[in-house]
Amino acid sequence: MSHFMFYAGRAYNYKQQKQQAQEFVNSIGFAFISSEAQMRWLKQAGMNPVGEAVQDGYFQEFGDKFTAPHSAYSYEDLPSDKFGADFGANYFDPNSKQTFSEQIQNYFDKVLKATSPQNAPNYNSLPNEYPDKPTRTNKTIKPVYVIDNP
Repeated sequence: MSHFMFYAGRAYNYKQQKQQAQEFVNSIGFAFISSEAQMRWLKQAGMNPVGEAVQDGYFQEFGDKFTAPHSAYSYEDLPSDKFGADFGANYFDPNSKQTFSEQIQNYFDKVLKATSPQNAPNYNSLPNEYPDKPTRTNKTIKPVYVIDNP
């Protein structure tokens, strides 16, 4: 959940930056700045908030190889980053009538189709204590221990 929440916040922040950049690009003032500055604003206006947040997650995991090797590229890290980023950029609405927790619950239930932890394919092999190194690593945003339905 910490990965999910952190990258939800990152992606939401990138989404706000993108919206502000798009507003500026469409303003009269845009025509009066240098071409280099225009290129920076255009790049920001066209960014992918989920992609930016996930890239931050990759940088974090790479750094963890040196500063926190017990956690680096644990199998759930990058997928959690991606799902959080998706929620923050595409589903969270600060003006919603739903509470923040209701929005998260809806995302888990309707988008991720989350289920009870006991239904996880690796539930019976989860360690009882925090391991010295990840029990399995994953350097992608694709979840492992997931049974794909045809």
